[in-house]
Amino acid sequence: MADRPYLTFSDLALCNLKRRPFRAAGLILLVALMSFVLFGGSLIAYSLFNGTDALGKRLGADILIVPKGYDQKVEGILLRGEPGTFYMDAAWLDKIAAVEGVRAVSPQLFVASLNASCCAMPVQLIGFEQKTDFVIEPWLKTAHPGGLADEDIIVGGAIAGKVGDTIKFFDRDYRIAAKMERTGTGFDASVFMNMTAAKTAAADYGAAGGTPPPDAAAISSLMVMVDEGYTPSGVTGRINSEFGYGGSGIVVVAAKTIINSVSGGLRAIVAFAGALDALLWVLSLLVLSVVFSVVLNERKREFGILRSLGATRRRLVSIVFLESGLVSLAGSTAGVFLAALLILPFRAYIQDIAGMPYMQPSPGQFAGLTAASLLLAFAVGPLASLFSAGKISRGDAYAAIREGEA
Repeated sequence: MADRPYLTFSDLALCNLKRRPFRAAGLILLVALMSFVLFGGSLIAYSLFNGTDALGKRLGADILIVPKGYDQKVEGILLRGEPGTFYMDAAWLDKIAAVEGVRAVSPQLFVASLNASCCAMPVQLIGFEQKTDFVIEPWLKTAHPGGLADEDIIVGGAIAGKVGDTIKFFDRDYRIAAKMERTGTGFDASVFMNMTAAKTAAADYGAAGGTPPPDAAAISSLMVMVDEGYTPSGVTGRINSEFGYGGSGIVVVAAKTIINSVSGGLRAIVAFAGALDALLWVLSLLVLSVVFSVVLNERKREFGILRSLGATRRRLVSIVFLESGLVSLAGSTAGVFLAALLILPFRAYIQDIAGMPYMQPSPGQFAGLTAASLLLAFAVGPLASLFSAGKISRGDAYAAIREGEA
């Protein structure tokens, strides 16, 4: 600007903002706050939706069968990776497999490692039967083709360590054979092993002071796939009819029920976040409209002089839009940057607070979300200045000068 012998209208807009630094900072702060809530709320909601979608894909089974009283526990394992150990009679495997409408059944064994010197960390150990599994194995083939040896484990994305490292559980060393990508579900904090290794871990758990398995064949749950032509609700009713709901010592949980319970809470959170975003956007628009109206009324003499010097109405409107646009650009960028800085590194903490699967968007999704948030936040300033800019541009130049002198 110092190198040029004249001022452009862009220079005038910048000079006007610099001349009132506190006012400009206040307007930028307002837009930044709105942008922060808009982008931050959208990012969290999007991550929760991604986590719920990942849970549905990873769960795989149509029905889960667990011991009576442990239906909430298995939800904690699947959703949040909360370690737990419980057992049920393996005889249920053949009983459930014989029910009409059941296509496949596969057992799993849940063992919680201890927060003690015998274990590297307290996590959920999940044993699965490789010959019959249709829940874990399809996702592991991409990371580790072939079966798992007794000393091999596959760790979730949130578990520290890389392929080839050794982790200790119950004073036994296990080699990380593969590592899964983050899913935003309880699988991220879980360790997968074959059923033989899991039964050894269960025995070690009992020897370390935990609840020992009732027998060597004990399992924790059954994952059930429904045959074509049958519905999960219909097969659930048939199982309850044959064995008695709860009275037999088992509880039948539809996988859809778990997902629906998560999505139901998620819809409430998203609805609240959306209402808050809309309210804050409207309030920001109203506040900025009032501020721009007051500010521009104070500058009638300035605009009158510019008109008398030959500035067209379009040029005056351009100055107003440039000022409001610069305010919106600075505020929206600052708000989005601050929200990303505070939210992205703390996904595990947010997942714990929300109590739901949480999976942050991919780079492409993140870029689209950022662009949409910036656009909405940026639009506030120019929209807020529309009325005032039009009013000033229609005023008579000489009358504006006289009014400013009064």
